[in-house]
Amino acid sequence: MTTIRARCSVGRRGASAGLVFAAILLGGCGSQPYSTVRISGTVTYDDGSLIPAKQLFVQFEPQQESIDGRQFPRPGQAQVSTADGTFGAPTTYAPGDGVVAGEHKVVVEALNEHGFPDYSYFPKEYSDPATTPLRIEVGPERTFKLEVPKPR
Repeated sequence: MTTIRARCSVGRRGASAGLVFAAILLGGCGSQPYSTVRISGTVTYDDGSLIPAKQLFVQFEPQQESIDGRQFPRPGQAQVSTADGTFGAPTTYAPGDGVVAGEHKVVVEALNEHGFPDYSYFPKEYSDPATTPLRIEVGPERTFKLEVPKPR
């Protein structure tokens, strides 16, 4: 976590610079070109049982084209509760803002107790955006049940 501390300066020039700095921090550097939708859901095995990983994450890879050839939609990511398999609103641009509307490839990643990827919980293909068979369409539907096969 980065902490930004600004010094207060006496005088008009210092106050003006402080206001500009605060406006940049609060307003960002411009609006985001893609709107986001808050979603939630569960990630379990295909038989409905919980995945016993130490940590579990889900990432939503947007499949939309660039709007101008330079800006592309960002992926959204959420941590999955290993206690009940649920995830809340993913983060794309700001904490908990959701994901970009439209089609997404869904990546599920399990981590071991040291924070490294652990491919023993389900087939590795589910942890790679190029090979994952999971896809969702974010629009009117905002609650998703994601399932992965148990390892054999």
